[in-house]
Amino acid sequence: MHQQHALLLIDLQIDFLDAQGRLPISQLQVPALLQSANTASQRAASMAWPIVAIGNEFSLWDLAANLVRRFASLKGSAGSHWDPRAPQSRDAYFAKQKSSAFTNPALDRWLQAHHVGHLHLAGVKAGACVRATAKAALRRGYRVYLIEQAIGDDSDRARSSALKALRKLGCEPSDLAAKTPNPVDSVPHPQTSMLQDTAR
Repeated sequence: MHQQHALLLIDLQIDFLDAQGRLPISQLQVPALLQSANTASQRAASMAWPIVAIGNEFSLWDLAANLVRRFASLKGSAGSHWDPRAPQSRDAYFAKQKSSAFTNPALDRWLQAHHVGHLHLAGVKAGACVRATAKAALRRGYRVYLIEQAIGDDSDRARSSALKALRKLGCEPSDLAAKTPNPVDSVPHPQTSMLQDTAR
């Protein structure tokens, strides 16, 4: 297994974080989520871990699903933009139109090319895209770590239930956003080859 660690920031977009967004998570969770995501991003950068952003860019023509999603995060819409309060630094960006980030095959290829075998997940929603991405990563042999303070959902109950289920599947806790990180998480990993910024 590759030994490089990476931070995955999942769907930190306006429609899911902003109170006026089309499909926002619980607003009570947003301040702590953003603070933890930014702390995790800063810490990952300090250890030369790749930071990868994942965003929903749904097709306008997927009418049935768009009705369920309240037309959130349509490709090119204002709500699909990265929330300005979320971490802005990233080494790559990958769009998706399904729950799992791995439905965009370019993500797995990029991670393999950069020798990543350990994924630390932050983002929304715990029971949807975070869950689907974590399960897909585990199936592919990645070790998956949850930055629980930086993961949100529609309610505290939904969030807790999803995180509990993911822990049962084999996901591990990440201390990347903790005030006192685990020494294992604090050990710098060698810088991989120069990363190409594919962000929008």
